[in-house]
Amino acid sequence: MKVISIIIKDLKTILSDKKAMAIILAMPLILMVILSFALKGTFMGGEIGNMSKVNIAVVKQYDKDMDVKSFDNMLKSGLLSQGIGKEAAEELRVSGADVEPEKMFLEDFLESEEVAKIIDFRIEEESRAYDLLDEGEVSAVVLLPPKFIYDMKINLLTPFRNKVNIGVLTHPDRSINGQIVQAIIEAYSDAMSSVVIGKNVLIEAAMAYELGDNGFSGMKEVMEGISNAIGNIRVNLDDIVVEGRRNISSADYYAAAMLTMFILFAAGHGGRMLLEEKDNITYQRMIIAGTPRLGILAGKFFTVFLIALLQVIVMITFSTYALKVRWGNLYPIILISVSAAFAVAGIGIAVAAATYRAGNYKMAGIFETAIIQTMALLGGSFFPIDIMPVMFRKLSVLSLNGIALKAYLKIMMGYGTADIISHIAALTGIGALFAALAVLILGGKGETADVKYNKAKTVKA
Repeated sequence: MKVISIIIKDLKTILSDKKAMAIILAMPLILMVILSFALKGTFMGGEIGNMSKVNIAVVKQYDKDMDVKSFDNMLKSGLLSQGIGKEAAEELRVSGADVEPEKMFLEDFLESEEVAKIIDFRIEEESRAYDLLDEGEVSAVVLLPPKFIYDMKINLLTPFRNKVNIGVLTHPDRSINGQIVQAIIEAYSDAMSSVVIGKNVLIEAAMAYELGDNGFSGMKEVMEGISNAIGNIRVNLDDIVVEGRRNISSADYYAAAMLTMFILFAAGHGGRMLLEEKDNITYQRMIIAGTPRLGILAGKFFTVFLIALLQVIVMITFSTYALKVRWGNLYPIILISVSAAFAVAGIGIAVAAATYRAGNYKMAGIFETAIIQTMALLGGSFFPIDIMPVMFRKLSVLSLNGIALKAYLKIMMGYGTADIISHIAALTGIGALFAALAVLILGGKGETADVKYNKAKTVKA
C-alpha cells in the first residue's frame, strides 16, 4: 500500500507540472507533425535526386575466361551451324566477340546516368561482400551467377535461351534500400528479356525464310544497339512493394522516432525524484515511517513506467488519427511499448539513485541534455540509420530508443512477433540491469540509511 501511495503522489505531482507535460507530451506531437512533412523527401515517394545513394557490392561468381572459351567451343561444335549454316554461325561468333555481358551490366547499366543517381557499387569477393552487408557498409549484395557470361552470350547471340538468375541479398534492417536494389535488378532483367525476344524474332525469321547469311548480316549492328538500350533503362521507384511488406512513410517513421526519443525524458524527469524528496524532507519521513528503500525505489520505478506508457498511448493515438500512421498489429505494438517503458523506468531509477548519491542535479541534467540527445542521434530519431555514416550505424546498438525504433518499424512493415523477440528481450534486459544497478547504488550506507535512529541527543557540559 505504501508503494501505491508513493505512485499516486508522484503521478499527481508530475501531471500537475505544466512544464513537464509540455516536454513529455506536447513537444513530441509538434515535432512529429513538423518532421513528417519537412523530411518527406527522405522516404519512398520523394524525388530520386533527394535520396541518398544506395551502396551495393557486386560479386562475380563466374569465371569469365572459362565462360568465353565454353561459348566459342559451343559455336565450333556444329550444333548451331546445322540450323543456320556454317557461315551464319561464323558471323554470330565474330559478333559475339564484341558482346560483353559483364560490361553491359557494370558499365552500360549500373554506371548509366539514370541508375548512377541511385546506386554506388563496388566489386567484392563473396565472403567480403557478406561481411560488408553485416557491417552495414552496403545495403545489398548482387550475385552474378556461375556461367553468367556464357549464358548471356547464348541468350544474346543464339536461338537458344538459358535461364540467368541474378541474386540480390539484402539486410532486414535496411529493407527500403533493399527494395530499391531489387527493383533496379528487375528492371535490368526485364530489359534483357525484351532484347532476347527481339533477337530471337530476328533469328527465327531468318531461319524460317531461309535467308542464309543475309539474315544475319545485320546482327553486329543489332548487338551494338543493345548497349544503348540498356543505358536508357528507366527505373521507377515510386511504388516499390515487396510481398508481405509495406513501405514506411515519413509520418510512420517520425511517429515512432519521436515516441522512442521522448519516452527517455520520462526517465530524465524520474531521475530528479529522489533528490527532490530529500530536499523536501519527504524521503527521510518515509524512512522514519518504516517504508523500505526498495519500496521507495519501486514506487519511483512504476511512476516512470506509467508516465512512459501514458506518452506511448497519447502519441500512438494522435499519430493514428491525425497523421494516418499505420502502426500494424496491436499485440506486438503492446509488447514493444511495455518493454520500452520497462527499460525507461529502469534507467530512470538508476539516474535517480545516482543523482541522490551525488547530492546535486547534475547527473539528471547530463542525462537530459547529453545522453538523451546522443542516444536519439545514434538510434535514428533524427535521421534514418540507413543514410547515416557506417560508424553511427554500428553504434546504434548502444541506443535504447534505437532498439525500440527498429522493433516498431518492423511491425509497421509487416513483420511478425517472432521477428522482434530479440528487441523485446534487449529492452527488458536493459530495464532489469539498470533497476539492479539502482538498488546497488542506493543500497549502501548513506546519510539516510539510519535516519530513523538519528535523534537529537543532549550533551551535558
